[in-house]
Amino acid sequence: MKISRLFIYPVKSCSGIEVNSLSFDRDGPVGDRRFVIASPAGDFITQREVPAMAHIQPEFNAGDLVLTYPGRSEIRVSTRSSAKPQRVRIWSDEITGVDCGNEVATWLSGILARSARLFMLPEQNPRRADTEYAPEDTAVGYADGFPLLVVTQESLDALSEAAELPVDVRRFRPNVVVEGAASAFVERGWTALNTDNGEQLTLVKPCERCVIPTRDPDTLERSPEVMSALKALCRLDGRIIFGQNALFTGKRLGVGETLFAQSE
Repeated sequence: MKISRLFIYPVKSCSGIEVNSLSFDRDGPVGDRRFVIASPAGDFITQREVPAMAHIQPEFNAGDLVLTYPGRSEIRVSTRSSAKPQRVRIWSDEITGVDCGNEVATWLSGILARSARLFMLPEQNPRRADTEYAPEDTAVGYADGFPLLVVTQESLDALSEAAELPVDVRRFRPNVVVEGAASAFVERGWTALNTDNGEQLTLVKPCERCVIPTRDPDTLERSPEVMSALKALCRLDGRIIFGQNALFTGKRLGVGETLFAQSE
């Protein structure tokens, strides 16, 4: 098997960036979910509430974050700030973020039609992954709960066949797409993926899906065929499962890298 595609999502719930390699620091993939859009009180906002977030495109330029949106002028956000971190809430996690200022808040509020502010992960990030599934020292940024999400192309192909339409992998917002699995959904039995140089992707928890994958990432229209396919192929114990949350022991992953599955 090999890694076929890699992605980062600089701003939680906004569009992603396809990359050739991932580098890692103590908080996970560098540049991934290091920003979050939230209410002025710090409660996070997602595509579940505001589908238009899918069309906010981030990129990094000379160390700054640049955001674009159809029909709007781009806005540049400095990643250097001396502001004091304040409360940010991701699901039930009470964490902190650095407010990125009024200019980007006004820009975002106009697009989302609600009061919104952009927060940046502080240098001293106190958030940790769920210790039921990860070591106590596993840090995570503004991702839902774990540093990485892994899916297989074979499972995506099976979903596309069942839905009778091409299901874009962007619907599922993975970091790592693996190609060459023995069969669709075989990843449910994997415990780890090992690289040639002895580093390891540890698969720690199946990913429960919400309604976001049922929307086309380009048109934002709902695709009932995708939900029907997910219910038919991916309902386990009453939950829709697609992909595996993961941790990584190394410092880099690249497209084309060979992986070896380790199973229960």
